[in-house]
Formats: sequence, C-alpha cells, structure tokens
Amino acid sequence: MQGFDPAINYGPNDAGISAITIILGIFGLIAISWLFGKIYEQVANFFENKNKND
Repeated sequence: MQGFDPAINYGPNDAGISAITIILGIFGLIAISWLFGKIYEQVANFFENKNKND
C-alpha cells in the first residue's frame, strides 16, 4: 500500500479557491480601498466647505 501524497492527489483548485478568485479578491480589496478614500475625501471636503461658509 502506498502512502498518501497530497501533491499527487490534490490539485491547486481542490481547495475551492482558484487563481482567478485570488486575483479578483486582491483587485476587489484595492477597489474598495480606493472607493473608501474617495468617499472620505468627499465627506471631508463637504465639512471643510461648510466650516468656511460659517
């Protein structure tokens, strides 16, 4: 009886995650971070302009 070798019996996609999923996840994190920065910038500008007008 041969021993169990995970490198032979399992491929890279057997864990339920693929390279495409990893790449999309990374790009998603970058996009969410960028979007959060833009929203924060708009809110900060809104309050800054509100304080100048007072």
